[in-house]
Amino acid sequence: MRFMSLLLFPVLVGLTLLAGVATAAPRGPEVGDFAPALLGQDPDGKPVTLEAWRGKLVVVAFWNSKCAYCLVEVPTLENLQKVVGGEHLQVVVVNLNDSGKDWDAMLRQMRGYALVQARDASGSVAAAWGVRMFPNLWLLDAEGRVQRHYEGYLEDALPGILEDVQRAELAAFPEATPAPVAWGPAPWPVRLRRR
Repeated sequence: MRFMSLLLFPVLVGLTLLAGVATAAPRGPEVGDFAPALLGQDPDGKPVTLEAWRGKLVVVAFWNSKCAYCLVEVPTLENLQKVVGGEHLQVVVVNLNDSGKDWDAMLRQMRGYALVQARDASGSVAAAWGVRMFPNLWLLDAEGRVQRHYEGYLEDALPGILEDVQRAELAAFPEATPAPVAWGPAPWPVRLRRR
């Protein structure tokens, strides 16, 4: 009987591992892969897709109002969009899993933002991208391929990420004029308020 248990144990462990692999969250695109086209829905319920910004660098950041760091990151990305402009760069922030009430409260605070706001209420978009943690930011090239992916970083890493974005812009568009992104004393970083 003991011999039979020894034989069955590796089989059970293997089946357990196989089941875990089969149910694991999708990994999402790797650097060099085309990113999933769908980013969610805009505040009016219309689909937001990458096709609208083909030919530009795109920064996609997934966030949630319960992520305290995200409430600093989103206004900083808004500053990036305003400083760099929209000729070569589009920032898209995708709200993930917030209730309709929380989403509406965040939209009121972000009224007038230049970046694009999308919502992934079901989490299906984030699953396609392989998002498993916040913060989660993707830099896409002008063809829609993943150039860089940052996840789980701390606030002190954001200035370096912003510099990476600007270096990518200058590499893709040599005629672009580098614009310093303000990071330091007020008004940046501004924090959205959780309601």
